[in-house]
Amino acid sequence: MSINTQIIQKFKELIPKLHADLHKGQSGRIGIIGGSRDYSGAPYFSSMSSLRAGADLSYIITTQPASNTIKAYSPELIVLPILDDPDYETEIKTLIKKLHSLIIGPGLGRTSETLEKIKIAIEHARSQSIPIVIDADGLYLLATDTSPITGYKKCILTPNYMEFKRLYDKSFLNEDYEESSKFNTLESQCEAVKRLALSLDNITILKKGKIDIISDGNQIVYNDVPGGLKRCGGIGDLLTGTLGLFSFWCDSGSDIVKESYINEPNIIAAYNGSVFIRECSRIAFEKYHRALLAVDVIEEIAQTFHKMFDNE
Repeated sequence: MSINTQIIQKFKELIPKLHADLHKGQSGRIGIIGGSRDYSGAPYFSSMSSLRAGADLSYIITTQPASNTIKAYSPELIVLPILDDPDYETEIKTLIKKLHSLIIGPGLGRTSETLEKIKIAIEHARSQSIPIVIDADGLYLLATDTSPITGYKKCILTPNYMEFKRLYDKSFLNEDYEESSKFNTLESQCEAVKRLALSLDNITILKKGKIDIISDGNQIVYNDVPGGLKRCGGIGDLLTGTLGLFSFWCDSGSDIVKESYINEPNIIAAYNGSVFIRECSRIAFEKYHRALLAVDVIEEIAQTFHKMFDNE
């Protein structure tokens, strides 16, 4: 088990330097479409992880019933209850023009109306050429129709085992993705992730698991460095929020990325996000053990980021 120091070092070159001439928003304006009546915590976790990792502003686009609950979590959050607004398309189009990246999925819900709303958001995000990160309910909804994301190389999908299986089985109708049989080796799992990414015209997939596997259909990297052993809710949302920020930074430095042996911005973002959140969870687990919660991992983000990326 080892960290790919070359990919870590390349990412360090892409992190924007802090200086007195910066103005609010330059280090990252991240949008998150998520939250519903039943799941209000997920977009909070994504938002706070992006802010703690270095974003300046985080916008949560949610429904009216979820908005007041989410607002109550923290004054740092900008909560916009427009997801169920009659003028949603006009409002989301205007908002996306301000954003550096868009996250879709945390706590979103799985209604057909929601699917249509995220299709609209993806269309406008693609027109602005900003990175998109899709997780959780966003993946569930898109499994029925992957056309909105196919071919958009600034898109990262972050499926767990079941979410990956759903996408894989839908894309390859005569196959059944089972890690207990055909796909029971790391090599076969890597090839499956690569194959699915290629079938979606080279978008990036970060398949989460005991070993995180990342591919854009061309390159494959994986992260087998252990994190914390407690699998509590919210850790995936922390990764999603971090990726929203990291993908913006890597996309902004795409000219620098081209000089690297890993020359895809999203792979650099995904690998560093995976290593980073695992390290945060490992440190938090050493303190809290079985009592670990996602909020405990958030508390480790600031010092872990400084140690891994800022402290030379």
